[in-house]
Amino acid sequence: MLLVDDTIITNNHIIALKEDITEVRVIKGKPTRATHDFYNLSENGIASVTLKKKIASKTQAELNTFFGLNANNNVYVNGYLIESAKYKFATESMVEVELLTPTAENRLKHKAINIWTLTQDERVNGCSKKN
Repeated sequence: MLLVDDTIITNNHIIALKEDITEVRVIKGKPTRATHDFYNLSENGIASVTLKKKIASKTQAELNTFFGLNANNNVYVNGYLIESAKYKFATESMVEVELLTPTAENRLKHKAINIWTLTQDERVNGCSKKN
């Protein structure tokens, strides 16, 4: 998971050059709900960067509205629920957006969207390290 400017969820492909980065922070381990809004996204740690360039992004409400859902519907990223509405999504990092409908298996109460920032290959084989 990569955060830009502490609020934009993206993937590492957003960083074209190391020179674009002004600050990097890494949170190892699993923070608690009391200390971090993204605690449930941090199973493998969280990297947060500040970039020199601005990143085009959409809010959760904008995405829900675009897909014909209530603006406050749940949004997931790579299968993880985003619990705080403060987070946005980098538009160029959206590999796929799926509309989730309630089923007995997923136990959703309402339709929701899941934003994939990982390619199908990355989902199956894991992410490769960028040089």
